[in-house]
Amino acid sequence: MAEVVVDVRIEAARVPRPRYRYAGFLRVVADDTSSRTWDLPMPGAVAQWLRPGQNARLTLFDPNAVTFDNYHLETQVPIWPLWQQSFTLERQSPVLGRALYTYHVLAREAQFEHDYAAIVELEQYHYASDEEILARWYCEHCHIYHEANLRPACPRCGRPMRFHDLKSATRASRFLVLELQERAAYEPRFVGYVRVDPPLPLMHRRLPDGTIVRHIRTQVFPAEWFAHPFHPEPKPGQDWWTAQEEALATARSPVARLARVVIHPDYRADGLGQLALRAMFQWLKARWVPDMREPKAAVETVAMMARYNPFMEKVGFRYLWDTASGRPVLYYPLTDEARRYIEAFLRTDPVARQHQGRLYRPRYRAGEPLAEPIRLKGVHKAYTSHLDLSALSEPVRRMLEAFGVRQRTIQKTVLRNVTMRVPAGSVIAVLGASGSGKTTLLRLIYGAAHGSEDPLYRPDEGEIVVPPNARVQALLPGEVEPDFGDLPIAEVLYRLTNDEAVAVELLNAVGIADAVLYRAPYRELSTGQKARAQIAYLLAQRPNVLLIDEFAAPLDPGTAQRVARRLARLAREQGIALVLVLHRQELLPALDPDAIYVVGYGTFFRLDRLPERGFRVRDPYATYIVQGKKRWEIRRHPTRVRGRVAVIRGDRILGSVEIRDVHGPFTVDELLQEHYDKHLADPHFLAAYARGKPLYAWELADPREYPEPRPFTAKRGQQTWVRLDADDGATSGTAASSRAEGSKL
Repeated sequence: MAEVVVDVRIEAARVPRPRYRYAGFLRVVADDTSSRTWDLPMPGAVAQWLRPGQNARLTLFDPNAVTFDNYHLETQVPIWPLWQQSFTLERQSPVLGRALYTYHVLAREAQFEHDYAAIVELEQYHYASDEEILARWYCEHCHIYHEANLRPACPRCGRPMRFHDLKSATRASRFLVLELQERAAYEPRFVGYVRVDPPLPLMHRRLPDGTIVRHIRTQVFPAEWFAHPFHPEPKPGQDWWTAQEEALATARSPVARLARVVIHPDYRADGLGQLALRAMFQWLKARWVPDMREPKAAVETVAMMARYNPFMEKVGFRYLWDTASGRPVLYYPLTDEARRYIEAFLRTDPVARQHQGRLYRPRYRAGEPLAEPIRLKGVHKAYTSHLDLSALSEPVRRMLEAFGVRQRTIQKTVLRNVTMRVPAGSVIAVLGASGSGKTTLLRLIYGAAHGSEDPLYRPDEGEIVVPPNARVQALLPGEVEPDFGDLPIAEVLYRLTNDEAVAVELLNAVGIADAVLYRAPYRELSTGQKARAQIAYLLAQRPNVLLIDEFAAPLDPGTAQRVARRLARLAREQGIALVLVLHRQELLPALDPDAIYVVGYGTFFRLDRLPERGFRVRDPYATYIVQGKKRWEIRRHPTRVRGRVAVIRGDRILGSVEIRDVHGPFTVDELLQEHYDKHLADPHFLAAYARGKPLYAWELADPREYPEPRPFTAKRGQQTWVRLDADDGATSGTAASSRAEGSKL
């Protein structure tokens, strides 16, 4: 059916009081001789702003059956369907700028009852709310209201109640919700909301000396901007609902007020708050909300939290003054006219000239960066343990002896000839299997920095040189951990820093952005929250070196990525040397480490530094080489290459090995009869490969298998040898030899 466009007049809005947020109708009449009427389904929260006699244009996609989905309505701006827009927010690695993860967010005006139920849930995270009960609900059967934070059952009939309204909102409030369009099963659907109201009806300014300047806004902006406020004042015998109805009829302003912006605490400090504000700006420009009567020129907000979090200023809000009660007022210009008024005030007002529109200033400062790198030179560490079965029960002793376990002394080398540097402001990741020596490495650095005499924290050989100005803090679970006691975590951090703003900065930095948790004692936190609070505690000590074992182990993948990215950025900004033991290699892109070391039962090498060249080997021999099972590589030709080379299998680099020497020539029989255990080559394949010619053995030593194979992009013309270069985290190569070597054994 073809669409029909009709000029209409607003006749009346039907606003059902109990469910006005998401239910209602707007009656319109054709502005022609037919005088045909339509009842347009529309939430009362929107319809109530449209006044009888107002002209509009109606587009009908089915004139005989009008539903929520098949009509458009516009006055000076589009009214229906409600505004929505998709946004993407890409989070990048801190150094190379590579994409780590991307949020796909749908910002839309709240329309459905479940939107408001989600808003109630998010409202409980709002740091400024001091109301224990946040929402009112309505029973359609008993016609009673009830207050609760979650959908309650009617106290009379037991049926589920319907959402009515938030207690903190007015009828003039409009809401924007943020939905994750692509999310994991464990992620929430709604991650935030914005509430927009008309500007405050009155505002006075308090100067630093206590002087009160009345009606400050009309001294900065045109008085007409604030001449028609939403200011319900019930007459004697009049209820609040009706008083608001009368105020809605006349309220209009080119200024909108940001009354709330709430982001799910797990997603704060990751840019979603800024995205929510940018979405709000688009909404205000497109739909002139909340009143839809005047184009919006500016946004005002009164927000105490702006003293502790800069996300509003990051999107362009400017701090202008404090209210008479001492709360900061910020403005965002949506037009050039508003921008000129703001800039003129900041330029001419004596107090504003000093702050220049800036309210938040970061206050956290770590210790002075390391004067020189921490150096480990030829460090060895072994552990000796005595296995004693004498105290065990007879059944357990017999069981152990059945497996060959006897009383003995066991010695295990965990670090051998370790040499590394830890410069100021560097981020270093340490990988390896459990029990391979990673924690030992951190112990030794911590022990050297604190002058420990405990043998557990001292190397057996070699030296660790720590500059005199090192301030080393460590998190070694079960050994070196913060002590929070029974105080709220925010109080603990305040006592360490003597600055409440720094306490908030640190909690935000580690991903604890829920003010409810600020006042919780450590024992009440979840395991993941405890891990993040511990990092905040260490940072509060203002270290210039931070050692963390089992970093992000208790965190879910998304939270771990966010914390890793923020911590690495903070460390680099503050010049903190950060050494992290990881069990999760997926966090490496978020950290962008300056160095990656692998610890493995006595071996120690730098993973992120590839050899200059590598050679290609087919499997299973490539795997045998990096696992130390194959000590000779058989080839038709000798090689002059010596030193460490990469071992490449297909499109993966499996690890590296040293070429120490070349032996030969050998016959096939000599290799099979005298040296088979060194090369492990298949006899039939070896004979076919030789073609009756002598063969040579490349002697291999000190194999290093990478925890995960590294990608390799082969190029045409490559044969045995490949020169390696890094390319965006993968590896590509150029042919180093055109000489065909045949099959690699």
